[in-house]
Amino acid sequence: MEMIGKEQPLSVSQVAALCGVGHSTVGYWVRGNKLRVHRVGNQYSIPVDELVLYLKSKGQEIPDELAGVDAQLPDTRAFPNCWQYFRGTADRYECDNCFVLKNRLEICFTGKKTGSTQCPTDCPDCKYYIETYLPRIQLIHQISSPAAISKGFYLWGGNSPWAELCGVDERDLPGMGIEQIFLPDSLPMIIAGIKKRSLGDPSMTRSYRVFFKNDEKGKIAVQISLYGLDDPSEGLLILANRE
Repeated sequence: MEMIGKEQPLSVSQVAALCGVGHSTVGYWVRGNKLRVHRVGNQYSIPVDELVLYLKSKGQEIPDELAGVDAQLPDTRAFPNCWQYFRGTADRYECDNCFVLKNRLEICFTGKKTGSTQCPTDCPDCKYYIETYLPRIQLIHQISSPAAISKGFYLWGGNSPWAELCGVDERDLPGMGIEQIFLPDSLPMIIAGIKKRSLGDPSMTRSYRVFFKNDEKGKIAVQISLYGLDDPSEGLLILANRE
């Protein structure tokens, strides 16, 4: 039995063989952001310690070949930061000079309005956003009325009716702050709903009458409902009906 060192990266085929699963299963772990990986061109490079951490987190048996790898369970963050995702890839940008890395922002696009990010692409064109965030908000595109998903005080994205309601391009929605969407008089109610969600009430549903900002159409009265989500953790599904 040949022991595998912590510094030795693994391919999808090697992980599948070690864990006794199929390639598709490993692909599912990666695409679901359950297993942190690096990209090398069109291939995945899987750090050994990340594999061990993932198996430990699931209570699965560690293969004998990995018995010597000392890896501690990580924090509960569900996916890697953008600079971790792009590390060692041809797509790595000026991460070291980026506001996101310097301030260790958990969600990179919340730093967009600072104008100090170094990413040359919009979120809808970014592989990190497409693989990490987009799967968690796909449900909004199956809803015909205005719908968006937020976490904290920032949007992760919204559908085209939501963008129309805000008077912006749908591509600009990721990272928009609630103060850019709602008029000041409506913010206390929205903030109260967000805080309630952060206290851990996943089943909460609250409806509010609020006012949207729209540079072209002005003040728009809307009835919104907030629904707590499990993924993203502490996230909100926001549905809107214009009065």
